Amino acid sequence: MRWDVQEPHLKTFVRALQISDTFFPVGMYNFSHSLESFVEMEIVKDVDEFFLLLNDILVHQIAPADCVALANAYKAAERSDLNNLLLIDEMLFTMKLPSEIREGSLKTGKCLLSNLLLMISDRIILNDFNEMVRAGVSPGNYAIVLGLGGYLLGISCPEAMMIELYSFCISFVGAAMRLIKMDHYRAIKIISELQPLFTDIIKKNIYKEPEEMYSCAPLADIMSIKHEKAAVRIFLS
Repeated sequence: MRWDVQEPHLKTFVRALQISDTFFPVGMYNFSHSLESFVEMEIVKDVDEFFLLLNDILVHQIAPADCVALANAYKAAERSDLNNLLLIDEMLFTMKLPSEIREGSLKTGKCLLSNLLLMISDRIILNDFNEMVRAGVSPGNYAIVLGLGGYLLGISCPEAMMIELYSFCISFVGAAMRLIKMDHYRAIKIISELQPLFTDIIKKNIYKEPEEMYSCAPLADIMSIKHEKAAVRIFLS
């Protein structure tokens, strides 16, 4: 058998692997995304309860807000439409109510942006967006930067959305492994079980307009706000 080795596809694939790898210096592992408060309040006590929480946050927060924003940022990058990119970035920022969630999105977004500048050269929209973020004109959310970077790296929009979902889940599951009784085998099973949901989220949200963005996970927001005032905490969020 002879394999059909397409060099451009392999280059794109390795870029997708690179920016979704936990080795990539973005800092997602520093955040529990409010899980620490859920465990402290004994709302999440075991793996089954954790799985339900993760599913709810994906469906009601990450999918309709971050994923829709990412897809529209990707399309704005295709059109070299900086103004629309800035607008979507601001819209997503306003939907992240707890300060920890906002700060987490901005810290990881700016880290990703810095790394993309090392990987991509001579792309006007990337440089212009970076200047707007550095000047404080635009927030620089992770999902927006991932959409922009995904396009510039040649990664398809569905694949960039999959990276968003996968990266969030790896971060969330990693936090759970330190907060509740969960071993690597159960963690791998959870990620595997979520893959059909990832695909469904992408299909439902990839063509939505910015006006259709929303975030509705009030208990997660409350737990994140509670975490901000905690005297002792392991994670930044």
